Amino acid sequence: MRKLTVLSLLLLLLAACQNKGNTQDAQQSIDSPSQSVTEKEVQQNEEISTLQEKEDIPPEYLDETNYTGDQLEIVKLMNARMRYLYESDEKGYKNLFDPQSPISGMGRYKIRKITSISDIIIQEQKKLFQVAVTITELRENDKEYINTMVFWKKKEDGDSAQWVIADID
Repeated sequence: MRKLTVLSLLLLLLAACQNKGNTQDAQQSIDSPSQSVTEKEVQQNEEISTLQEKEDIPPEYLDETNYTGDQLEIVKLMNARMRYLYESDEKGYKNLFDPQSPISGMGRYKIRKITSISDIIIQEQKKLFQVAVTITELRENDKEYINTMVFWKKKEDGDSAQWVIADID
C-alpha cells in the first residue's frame, strides 16, 4: 500500500510538472505574436528613420578650392544645382539655366555628391564659350547616374557675361 501511495504521489508530481511546462509554453505562444508585431513595428520604424536620414543628408559639394577662373564658375553652378535640388528651390534652380535651355523644370531627386568629373575644357564658338562636362552623380537612392552638363557664356554680354547651364543629358 505504501508503494502505491508513493507511486501515486510521483505520478501526481510528474503530472503537475508537466502541466506547469505546458502553461509556460502556452504563455510563450500567447506572447509570441504580440512580440513579433512589436518587433515588426520597430523594424519598420528603423527603416523609415533610415530613409528620412538619407533624405536629410546634405549634399557633399565639389571642392571649389581646386578651381580658378571660368572653371571655378562652372563648379559653382554644379554646386548650386545640387543645393537647389536639396532645398527643393525651383525658382533658384531655374535661374541657373539659359532661358533657351530645353530644361523646363526641376527634377524630384536629390544629389548626394558628384563622384567624378571630366576635365573642364572651354571651347570658343562664334557667339559663345561652351563647356561640356561629364559627371557621375550619386543620388539619394544610392544609384549613380552619368550626365553630360553643357554650359554657355555668351560673348554678346561682354564683361557682364555669366556662365549658365545650357542643357543636361
